[in-house]
Amino acid sequence: MSTVRPEKQGIASGANNAIREVGGAIGVASLAAVFSAQGGYGSASSFVDGLVPALWGAGAVALAAALALLMPQQRKADGPAAGLAAGDAAGAPVAV
Repeated sequence: MSTVRPEKQGIASGANNAIREVGGAIGVASLAAVFSAQGGYGSASSFVDGLVPALWGAGAVALAAALALLMPQQRKADGPAAGLAAGDAAGAPVAV
């Protein structure tokens, strides 16, 4: 949110939340499709046959999430808090 202009932060937050929810729904549906294509609830053996590839898919998603957290972040230098020193409060006058 720090890279979005203050007047657009509500829109950006709503878009971020919607994309996160859709991504979660697609992820669950995809892993359920893998489970049902490879196995099912008919027997214990069929359940395990479907569960193993679905867990491999979940592991791949977890690995991708870990890699995403390791990516360097780029921040805008001219954001709303760019001119503030570490101890200054937001909106307080700054002595020059």
